Amino acid sequence: MKNTLVVREDGKLIKVVQKRGHLFVCAHGCCCGKTERDFAPVPEELYHHEWERRRLRNKVHLTFSACLGPCSLANVALLIFDGTTTWFHSLNTAEQILALYEYIEKRLLGDAPLPKDLQECVFDGFSPAEVDTSLLPLAD
Repeated sequence: MKNTLVVREDGKLIKVVQKRGHLFVCAHGCCCGKTERDFAPVPEELYHHEWERRRLRNKVHLTFSACLGPCSLANVALLIFDGTTTWFHSLNTAEQILALYEYIEKRLLGDAPLPKDLQECVFDGFSPAEVDTSLLPLAD
C-alpha cells in the first residue's frame, strides 16, 4: 500500500492511504432500491458486511451514494480499479454481490476475468474521450 502526504488548508499534514479501488453503490437515489417503484432492494448490509469481512477498507473503498444513473437500469454500481471503470446494472441478488466481491479480491491478487454471471450486468457509463494530458504529472 502506498501513502501520500497531503497538507490540509489548516496546515496539518495528513497521511492518505492510496487505495487500488473504489466501489460506489447507488442506494439513495430516485430508483435504486426503491421497492415502492417496483425496483429490487439494495442490500446495503450485505455490501458493507462483505467489505468488512474481506478486510478491504485500505484496499478498496466502499461508498453508498445517491443517483449514479441511468435510472432506467436501477441498482447501479461503479467499480474504479487500478484506473479503469466498470459499470454494473441490476445488481439485485446476493449471489451477484458476492460474485462482485470475489472478482475484486481476485483483481487485488492479479489480473482476473469478470465472472460470466456479472458480464450481463456490465454497461458503458461514459462515452470515450481523449485524456487531457495537461492534467497528468510531469515525468522525471
